[in-house]
Amino acid sequence: MSDDTQVTDNDQATENAKVGYQVAIELWTYEGELVWSKFNAMLVANSIVLALIGFTLNSNQLPQVLAVGMPVAGLLLCLAWFLLTKRGFDNYVYWILSARELEERHLAPIVRTVSRGAYLADGGKVEIAVGGKSRKYQMGWFSRLLRAEWSAYLVIIVFAVMYVLLWIYK
Repeated sequence: MSDDTQVTDNDQATENAKVGYQVAIELWTYEGELVWSKFNAMLVANSIVLALIGFTLNSNQLPQVLAVGMPVAGLLLCLAWFLLTKRGFDNYVYWILSARELEERHLAPIVRTVSRGAYLADGGKVEIAVGGKSRKYQMGWFSRLLRAEWSAYLVIIVFAVMYVLLWIYK
């Protein structure tokens, strides 16, 4: 194989990596939007169920099947919410790691956006050169305290606990 053919193959591989990287970034962005859209839809659904339970709390005319059924339905809704959120975040992380893999294998050291982002999220200092000046940047500990995924699960748990308490004290 000649040097010209090898250069062309390397150029093609780099070009393919750039396209793959761009697709991974777009899918990462899409998945993030999808995770929060589903989360918000389930938040609204759970809020409606809780509001219905709240309106019927002091009602003596409510059939027992609804008094028990609504908290159970809420718990099932929380289970579906958790599973949708878990799957969404798993897909989200997959696209991040795919972009990072392509970046590290084919685009480094020129492109280090995702790799530096992971280091930054873990508390490391990253160096960014803007306008010819170097600046070190580090995410504060408060920003790293509770990640979005665990915050989402915490909200789901709060709703589930409310349903359990309503079920027990109904």
